Amino acid sequence: MWPPYADTVRQAIAGDSRALTELLTLGHPRIVAFFLGLGLDLHSADDLAAETAEAIVKGISRLREPQAFEAWFWSIARNRLRNFYRRRRSARPTDAMISPATPEELSIEREEHRRILAALAQLSPRDRELLWLREVEGLDYEEIGGRLGSAIGTVRVAIHRARRRLEEIYQRDEAERPHL
Repeated sequence: MWPPYADTVRQAIAGDSRALTELLTLGHPRIVAFFLGLGLDLHSADDLAAETAEAIVKGISRLREPQAFEAWFWSIARNRLRNFYRRRRSARPTDAMISPATPEELSIEREEHRRILAALAQLSPRDRELLWLREVEGLDYEEIGGRLGSAIGTVRVAIHRARRRLEEIYQRDEAERPHL
């Protein structure tokens, strides 16, 4: 069950190791998927998820409001991601596997995939996160607001602007491409 029940969070705050294990068991795959969706490779996503889990274990006793757990949880993940990018200033998303079709289709798909990744890489981590939560995870604005600790209206505007920035970058790339 995600987000976890407030009682489970209360128990983890109080030092119940089973409750903490439940929180981490539920949260870990979400953290890994979040980092993968932002362009990290599996190894980096796993390492960063482990760092995030360690920070959660160390900090859970300082969480005052069990209802704030999810926003707190995701803020730790975002902070670990920011630190990761600071350590690796030139972090770039990797190409995903593309199933082969005809050579022409494969070439077109690869180029399109490259252009989308390049456009995403030019967005801020915050914009990529918002687009990931909305477009890939399919969360509604209220759920995203809960994760980020933001008002629904703020989330709507931020996602709209992130989409617009992505489209502008993509279109600029299209205009700059040499056409044969």
